[in-house]
Amino acid sequence: MTYPRIEIPFNYRNTCWFCGEPDDKKINFPKKAYEANIVSHKPLCLPSCKECASIVQRSAFTSIYAYRDAIKQALVKKHQKVLSIGSNWTEQELLESELEGSAFEGFKRSAWPMFKMMQARINYVGWPVIINNDQLIEEQDNESFTFDGVNYTCLDDAVTHAVNTFFLDEELFTRVLSVLGKSKFSQAIRLCRLYPKLTSKQRESVFLEILDSIGL
Repeated sequence: MTYPRIEIPFNYRNTCWFCGEPDDKKINFPKKAYEANIVSHKPLCLPSCKECASIVQRSAFTSIYAYRDAIKQALVKKHQKVLSIGSNWTEQELLESELEGSAFEGFKRSAWPMFKMMQARINYVGWPVIINNDQLIEEQDNESFTFDGVNYTCLDDAVTHAVNTFFLDEELFTRVLSVLGKSKFSQAIRLCRLYPKLTSKQRESVFLEILDSIGL
């Protein structure tokens, strides 16, 4: 499966579109062909670093920007300790701190640069998504999704709510949702509620059984 690659400006060559780090991966979005049911734009391929390409396993996203936001959220959670440096210290305070010992001296030297690097990754905004001189999609300020009268900031937040509220198997639910499309969010919940915890083997069998039950 090969999607059209986005154009990469010269000054962004070899750069991860998500966080600005050097890229060593090319990823397709959406990850599976059937996930095009919930994506608001044409499929595409873009550069990514290894961490950004692997940190989010869920695939029920309405656009590459929604997927990017989930990656940012995952990076914040994973690197919380590094990011907390900027909340607890200033660069000057670190340099003037009275921490002693070889381990603390190493921390004083490396902590602020580590924080600044991670801060830059989280705040990074990739270049416009253009294929063959045509801007495929413009970033939208609001990709909200409404379920049960609640307006979620994005489909991903609604998925998290549904998984936690209805004790769903997350991977099964997102796969079923990707097939049905977001307009059938409630149906996807009903189909998955009977299977809260599954092994990989069971999950594949149940997924195929659900597909068969809805005539796919």
